[in-house]
Amino acid sequence: MSQFNKANDTNDLEQFGYKQELNRSMQKFSSFAISFSLISILTGIFANFQFGYENISSKIIYSWLLVFFGQLLVASIMSDLSIKFPLSGYGYQWSSRLVNKNFGFATGWLLLTQFITGFPGICKAMAILIEELINQYLEFNISNNLISIFLIWIIIYFHYLGIKIISKINNVGVIMELIGVIILIGLLIFFIYKIDFSEINFSKDFSFTGISFNSFALSILLGAWCLTGFEAASDMSEETIDPKKTVPKSIFSSLIYSGIFGMILILLFSIYMLSEDISYFTGDNILYKLMNGVFGKEIFAVILFFILSAIFACGVACVASSSRLIFSMSRDKILPKSNWLRYINRKGAPSNTLFIIGFLSTVFILLFDEIEVITGVSAIAGYLGYCGIIVSSFYKKETDLNISAFLKRNFKIVKVIAICWCFFVVCCLLTPLNNDQNSLINIIPAVSTISFIFIGFLVYLLNKR
Repeated sequence: MSQFNKANDTNDLEQFGYKQELNRSMQKFSSFAISFSLISILTGIFANFQFGYENISSKIIYSWLLVFFGQLLVASIMSDLSIKFPLSGYGYQWSSRLVNKNFGFATGWLLLTQFITGFPGICKAMAILIEELINQYLEFNISNNLISIFLIWIIIYFHYLGIKIISKINNVGVIMELIGVIILIGLLIFFIYKIDFSEINFSKDFSFTGISFNSFALSILLGAWCLTGFEAASDMSEETIDPKKTVPKSIFSSLIYSGIFGMILILLFSIYMLSEDISYFTGDNILYKLMNGVFGKEIFAVILFFILSAIFACGVACVASSSRLIFSMSRDKILPKSNWLRYINRKGAPSNTLFIIGFLSTVFILLFDEIEVITGVSAIAGYLGYCGIIVSSFYKKETDLNISAFLKRNFKIVKVIAICWCFFVVCCLLTPLNNDQNSLINIIPAVSTISFIFIGFLVYLLNKR
């Protein structure tokens, strides 16, 4: 990209009252990669497939398609706003400029809660997998909490080295994930081809008969946890070359590719599961046990290598987004110790912010042992943040998206459906994860989210004083 375009990007930034502080070097693929990595279908499907399948079995494909459609509506709104306001701190900036600073802080804090809790959850998922591998292949016991904390600070260290290093790591991670997805699809097709399905009733197995709302709500969680993060490209707008064109494309393309590949994987896994005794997988990670048993240890180890690469890239993308969000909020001096938080090191990285993220993530790992709690808090806060963004979008009269005249005229309807969708997902996320109504795991995510919101209120008041 030419220096002329970089100069234009800097001039655009100055129109919003900011100077270029971050290193603007991110190309088109890197912008796509940051969103695709944060979605990370290999991470999401591998970690959460069980929640959906145990409740509605092969019909989980329908809940995935529903989530995919709902998220496309949300992505269209975010793409529109990313053109109007190509700024780091996306949701905070959009809400602040369209509504007011108070609403912007609330939206930004919810999104920050999503990332701050999501990052240790990603590291926890990777650590659990590494722990399983160590126990299986090396017969050596090590706490997954220790592995999680080690991964947290490794990723934080890479971010200290600047956006160029992060972009390269993330680009490699995306390529590895795409290769892993293609290999996994090929293997599943090969093994499915060898199965005799003459005794399987597909019309029955893929019908909606006998599905309760609670079961369907739980199945929604797979897509709700997985198909998020497509907005990450917008959080890197100030480091992206020509963000008004690049970022909207990255948001849409990352979601579309993830949705389609995820649909294929879920459908193939579901079809194969029809030939298996489901009781054999009870109480375990279904996909871990399935692939280990069907593919064999050697092939499974190769697949896990690609999955681990995807999870690592997902963690890198999560820290990239959260650190830029904190930087953007502190730049406007709406966080305590804003001048300290907004410090940019010689590599162009917000180093003090990165330290805070690493510290808070470590604390969160030590406080909560159940990964469902961590991911639950992240998802609830994230979708509430999405609601804040959509509410803000109603203050923008015209859409800047290059879409049909019909959609331009009816874009408000898109916004209404999108916000209804996000509230519906929040309700699903508050559905008990198991049948034990007294189980703490059912209420901790909601209580923890409320606690984070209350802390945000205190932070806001403290800074006002």
